[in-house]
Amino acid sequence: MTGWRWEAILTVLILAAGGWAALASPFYLSVDQILYSLQQSIAVAGLLAAGMVAVVIVAEIDISLPAIMALGNMLFAQLAMLAVPILPALLVVLLATTAAGLLNGWLVVRFGLPALAVTLGAMGAYRGLALWMGGQQSFAAFPESYTWTGFALLGGILPVSLVLLALVMAGLALLLHASVFGRLCFTIGHNAKAARFSGVRVDAVKITAFALGGTLSGLASLVYIGQFQSARADNASDILLFIVTAVVLGGVDIFGGKGRVLGVVLALLLLGTLKNGMGLVNVPGPMQTLIIGALLILAVLLGQLATGGAKARFFTREVS
Repeated sequence: MTGWRWEAILTVLILAAGGWAALASPFYLSVDQILYSLQQSIAVAGLLAAGMVAVVIVAEIDISLPAIMALGNMLFAQLAMLAVPILPALLVVLLATTAAGLLNGWLVVRFGLPALAVTLGAMGAYRGLALWMGGQQSFAAFPESYTWTGFALLGGILPVSLVLLALVMAGLALLLHASVFGRLCFTIGHNAKAARFSGVRVDAVKITAFALGGTLSGLASLVYIGQFQSARADNASDILLFIVTAVVLGGVDIFGGKGRVLGVVLALLLLGTLKNGMGLVNVPGPMQTLIIGALLILAVLLGQLATGGAKARFFTREVS
């Protein structure tokens, strides 16, 4: 199934989901309601999904991104208590979260470990570090400069967080689809051994992809504290399923080497529309999780059918 064909299908599904939501609830057909719902459901998750895209394209995975974001939240809390201005605070957080992603990548390529195992351990470590920094307490005394990105509206209607997400996705599309780095990512994801024999610095590209995921997790933490006006060590502990589903449903091959940023954007809009509609008709949270999980399984199945069967590289890292 070609990228453009799949993206056309996603577009039809978005329209169908919007039509269902409009029929199910009289409150859906409101621009304010739709934008607010999308802000709440995809602004943070979309930034984390963007961070995961490059990692998956190089045939790896990083499930620690929500934990890195939580670590960034607690760093913001500590810096706000010290009255550090937002720009220096953002720089510190981005450096820390980028370093966390870089460490993940280094461990994977240096020791030849499966990325799933490494980032599962890292997820626990970063959550533990966030818990050590903030305990079980919730920090809510953020100045407006820290929270502006998460709640401000452009023109009184368009959430700044959605504009930021759009800019990040546009930049990611240029990076992956119109740059040397992007071409190397796809080459490595398709066949890392051949790329290495061709002189590509496979390890450096993979580490850079992991570091990019960390950077975008730090940016997501800024949006998160703006939206929810608080920071806790357990923030976003249940968001991983949503972001993995968005990446895979968007057409990014879970085994690497294939995918388009546009597809991920459309998948986010589809999931956001479904969550909005389900929320308006009071679908219970566990049922929403079940539906998103089913979409993930369906997306993986369709991807395998399109490429001619299952591959074994996801759980055991291919020697390269």
